Amino acid sequence: MGRLPGKLGEGRARSFRIDYSLGPHMGEMDPGMTLPSVTIVIPTKDRLDALRECLGRITPFVDAHPECEIFVSDDGDASATRAALAKQFPTVQVVQGPHCGPAANRNYGAKQGKGALIVFLDDDCIPETNIIEVYQSAARDNPSIDVFEGRITMQGKMSSFADTAPENETGGFLWSCNFAVRRTLFDRLNGFDERYPFAAMEDVDLRLRIKTLTSMKFLPDARVWHPVQRRTGWRTVKHGALSVLLYLHLHGREKTGNSAGSFLRSILRILYKGALRYSKEGRFKDPGHLGYLSRANLQLALMMLGWRYRRTLAPVLFRPCCKGCESILAVLGTERPPGWSRT
Repeated sequence: MGRLPGKLGEGRARSFRIDYSLGPHMGEMDPGMTLPSVTIVIPTKDRLDALRECLGRITPFVDAHPECEIFVSDDGDASATRAALAKQFPTVQVVQGPHCGPAANRNYGAKQGKGALIVFLDDDCIPETNIIEVYQSAARDNPSIDVFEGRITMQGKMSSFADTAPENETGGFLWSCNFAVRRTLFDRLNGFDERYPFAAMEDVDLRLRIKTLTSMKFLPDARVWHPVQRRTGWRTVKHGALSVLLYLHLHGREKTGNSAGSFLRSILRILYKGALRYSKEGRFKDPGHLGYLSRANLQLALMMLGWRYRRTLAPVLFRPCCKGCESILAVLGTERPPGWSRT
């Protein structure tokens, strides 16, 4: 899931308009209207124990509702996962993912199903047992709304500067670990942008494209718990920074609201948060991670100042270490978004 917002290392992305109303046609709804069919997509790779826990929470409801289906898209060894789940979850369909990153893996899983509503969950999330029912009912009762944003609660305690977990308690964040979208809109948008090879910014990108077409409705009862994760090292931070750079390249600085100053201010916030708040909370592990985050934001600020030369600067400031890095740099070097070739 793309945890990182426009400024690297800060915990929340910029919100946009959320529709908390019942929709303009709610008063005309037939209370006997049938529930929409649902395709549940769970991308996974090498996390069988977590996947089992997630599936165990939703399969009782799904097995009792033939209009619902579950697809696990596995970017690891799908045959091994299928064999491991067959006895406990016989109705779960496991398909081999494309090995092109989380965005492509989610898209592939969604294409396997036929449900009018697509629900995306992450394999390491622990959903409420009624989460699919909540999404189904909301989609039925709000025909004018195409996207439904679920609640995400952090599970566990952070003890390191490198600890992170997506949270969404009040709405405004379309994290990919818990949301639903009507298939018609998802197909119209061509799903997640598969040019994002890492688990970063692919959902922020999707949200930006969604908000130009429709509003969203936040569903506090469609809840999952997400465990704290520790992601250390420059490589991880660099992948996030390159994903931010790709996002800026594809959508433009003005549209995304980023500037050199915004990244420099992020450094101050990261250091302030790290030196004061985290220390008060007893989070002393991996202090070097603050340095990695500060370095990445500084390099992004430099990229913004020299935006005209980003195709030359990017491989110098962010040396590629894998095919994912190379694919992003290739987009920067060859694709010129409309209106950005001279800026």
